[in-house]
Amino acid sequence: MTVYDSILGHKRQIEQLKRVRDGGRVAHAYLFYGPDGVGKELTAFAFTQALNCVGEEAPCGECEHCRKIQRGGHPDVRLVASEEELVARKLTQVEGRKVASRQIRREQLDELADLFRHRPYAGRWKVVLVVDADLMNENSQNRFLKTLEEPSPDSVIILLTSRPEALLPTVRSRCQALAFNSVPREDIVGYLNKEHGIEADAAEVFAAMAQGSLGRALALVEGEVLAVRNQVAEALSGMLDADLEDILGMAQTFGKSRPMALHALEIMEFWCRDLLLLGAGVNAARLVNLDCQTQLSQTAARVGTRSLVRWIEGIRQKRRAMDTNANPRMTMESLFLSMRSC
Repeated sequence: MTVYDSILGHKRQIEQLKRVRDGGRVAHAYLFYGPDGVGKELTAFAFTQALNCVGEEAPCGECEHCRKIQRGGHPDVRLVASEEELVARKLTQVEGRKVASRQIRREQLDELADLFRHRPYAGRWKVVLVVDADLMNENSQNRFLKTLEEPSPDSVIILLTSRPEALLPTVRSRCQALAFNSVPREDIVGYLNKEHGIEADAAEVFAAMAQGSLGRALALVEGEVLAVRNQVAEALSGMLDADLEDILGMAQTFGKSRPMALHALEIMEFWCRDLLLLGAGVNAARLVNLDCQTQLSQTAARVGTRSLVRWIEGIRQKRRAMDTNANPRMTMESLFLSMRSC
């Protein structure tokens, strides 16, 4: 088994990368684009390992080069990302109360000049991986064009993004594009069940909520999403009979913090979507909350389609409000009051 075998849902992309590596037709720049959390970065690191691997079947994951790349300590491999992302990965620190930049700075790109000036220190290829390449502003992208236009023959640049439209056409045109789609739901369910021991029913819920993103599914597993989902279900099921005291209590529960409110709003939208689908007679297999069909059916029987559409519109409006730093508790109070009035 190679490192490639652990990547879900992208056999076509992996086969393409194998062919160019084995055939000596490696492009100087690639653009891996697609939704967040679907395996773009995993594939990019596996390809980087394959380029420098000295094992019998690349990328073996066992040779010195593969291990160093996996640990982030290979001298010929550079990771470029926003300062905020590097801090999150504990790859850098910011001084004092300085706020980490959310952009990829031009200075970071200038530092790559030294890497491209010499031959590889240890491996066969020098590789630069630019995470969330869309976080380069226009000036930085224009600066990066020089690097893309004058590559050294033993270097590869891989840009990763979920927003390719945010990159300049001149940047995109100099890269070989490789599209990454959502990971099939059944693959995520199987992975969670086999690799993390998640029971089938729970794995189905996580996979459905993840909407094709394995990274998102793993984040949900690490959180308390099912506990919050059950609270949300109870709140929305009792919404029609709730009085003012109930509503204020629910707002206090789900509005404790901005992250909690955003998490609850996302789960509420999934729950209301399921209610809407059930009311329309859609196959239950398409539900997100597959393990709660009885509870969903009972609520769907009491809430009309028009009210559900208004509930979903209200939830989406409050999610946008939270993005502008609205007060979490007051936002939830306003939402629940409007939902009750429907």
